[in-house]
Amino acid sequence: MTGFGKDKKLKEVLMAIHSDASITTTDMALLYAMIICYTKEEHREFFQVSRSGLMEISKISSTRTYHKCIKKLIRLGYIVYTPSYHPKFGSMVSWGKMGRFKS
Repeated sequence: MTGFGKDKKLKEVLMAIHSDASITTTDMALLYAMIICYTKEEHREFFQVSRSGLMEISKISSTRTYHKCIKKLIRLGYIVYTPSYHPKFGSMVSWGKMGRFKS
């Protein structure tokens, strides 16, 4: 994959998705929403997300599906998720270790 400039982490995420048969279209939609947040936050190591924002971008309408996908992405090592229980502040996310995936 080309066209990602110097953002090695984004390239790793996309290559990992491509090679992982366990990732569903819903997981991909949620990851896409996170990539949108990541780019809005200027590719910072930790970026802020909100459940409502991610659900809107990814077109996930069920909170049960959202939580299932978040837990799966954490378990598979795609993301490190630090929840915020404050109604005004979003949760923090960073990309996980993609070392188990090789491009």
